[in-house]
Amino acid sequence: MSDAGDRAVPDPLRGAAVPEATAAIEAVDLEVGYGHLPVLRGLSMAVRPGEIVSLLGANGAGKTTTLLALAGVLSPISGSVLMSGRPAPVGLHRRAAAGLALICEDRSVFMGLTCRENLRLGRGSIEDSLELMPDLEPLLDRKVGLMSGGEQQMLTLARALAGRPSVLLADELTLGLAPLIVARLLACLRTAADRGVGVLIVEERAKRALQVSDRVCVLRRGEIVMEGTAVEMSSRVAEIEASYLSETADAAVSGPRSIEQ
Repeated sequence: MSDAGDRAVPDPLRGAAVPEATAAIEAVDLEVGYGHLPVLRGLSMAVRPGEIVSLLGANGAGKTTTLLALAGVLSPISGSVLMSGRPAPVGLHRRAAAGLALICEDRSVFMGLTCRENLRLGRGSIEDSLELMPDLEPLLDRKVGLMSGGEQQMLTLARALAGRPSVLLADELTLGLAPLIVARLLACLRTAADRGVGVLIVEERAKRALQVSDRVCVLRRGEIVMEGTAVEMSSRVAEIEASYLSETADAAVSGPRSIEQ
């Protein structure tokens, strides 16, 4: 749990301790499930303003459940969610009003409307959306149903970020898309983070996550089993993929551990 003003972290450029920013969003000892079956067990993680955190894990590890719990779609069995150091409002609509944006795996667009009309439904302006994703400008008057999947995903991301959220949660944003589209989406996320947005993305591909992330957390069976900076994780990609992202990775994990251990 973040305590702004009380905690400090080393500044790699100066070698001194600097205050750690209050987390944009934070899970504290979170237990979440469906009915009486817990999926997340004692999950604690934080996303600070201006950073991108990637959540990795195999199918069924609890990645989407984590995002839905942070977004307020799922109520915790125990534990809590904080936004900017305070208890998060109850419910997705209240957290959205407080500055949270959620992009689900299914593209959140209206197929029968034009790209322009979809952008007008967002919290931000069309101009801000086009600044973030200029590729959309020639598509403004095209029906979204006639746009490619990658173009629809660019629309979804631009509309979400144009609303100037403090937190963005994105589930499998780049799944199944062409490399050029993936690069544009990731660059847009980096731009948003550099402007101060705290970004949490769910990914299954470790190498793709490392391209854009500041930190990486690996989830297995509802628990974070490895976490560290992207630089630290880059030397352990093969281990991560074999031990934690493979569908056949059944080896026992002793418990949460830092990459530094």
